[in-house]
Amino acid sequence: MQQTDIEIYVLSCPTENIITWLENTFTLVTKSTPSTLCSKVTLAADDGNTIEVTILEQAAGKRFTSIWFDSNKTPWEDDIACARQVFEALHCEVRCNFQGWEEEGNQDPDQWWRINSHGEGPFIWD
Repeated sequence: MQQTDIEIYVLSCPTENIITWLENTFTLVTKSTPSTLCSKVTLAADDGNTIEVTILEQAAGKRFTSIWFDSNKTPWEDDIACARQVFEALHCEVRCNFQGWEEEGNQDPDQWWRINSHGEGPFIWD
């Protein structure tokens, strides 16, 4: 089942590198910079769907950048699948929610998934 959206956090990764990866993975339709820390892009996927993406620097501390795909039409089944592809492409640590987001559920909000050069697995991000 496809998630309603995908959100991951990358550690110490320049926004320019993220946008270059997005341009190499999708077709860039539009790009704007609403603020010094925020970039927004509209992407076209191979299947014709458009995906709105917000890139927000310093989203979790000063070193983490959020990449939020505001669409249920991404090519990934969940946050972890996206995080794996981003780590392979950008070679920087990637974190995401361990279980995906649910409005109501018994998930631990501090339980996350981390991928870095040492491997991947669950951890508590507090």
